[in-house]
Amino acid sequence: MDLFDEITKAKEDFPKGKTIKEDFFTKSFNFYQIFGIGLFILFFFLGIFLGNLFATCQATSYFYSDECLVTEFNFSLMILIWFIGLLLSVFHYAIGHIIQLLGNINEKLSKFKL
Repeated sequence: MDLFDEITKAKEDFPKGKTIKEDFFTKSFNFYQIFGIGLFILFFFLGIFLGNLFATCQATSYFYSDECLVTEFNFSLMILIWFIGLLLSVFHYAIGHIIQLLGNINEKLSKFKL
């Protein structure tokens, strides 16, 4: 067996870029799926905004412990908000996908009514 023959056989199985683009743009999304995608985008920017707004204190002054000298971006808050947003958006997207599948089943069953 030649290694190059194996590589060309494996490359034939991959979908072409044009077919992936056609599959993506012919897909229709319902309200829940669009809401899930929009919710993820909203939480993405909200995480960046709140991570900057509620910055953590890196160094305090010796005499005045309440006074923060150096602040830095709050990565843990940003990651937490991103994770919560991901969970909520995946939940909404999955509900929308289930509704879409049930609608497709209903259309197929309505064709076979006696």
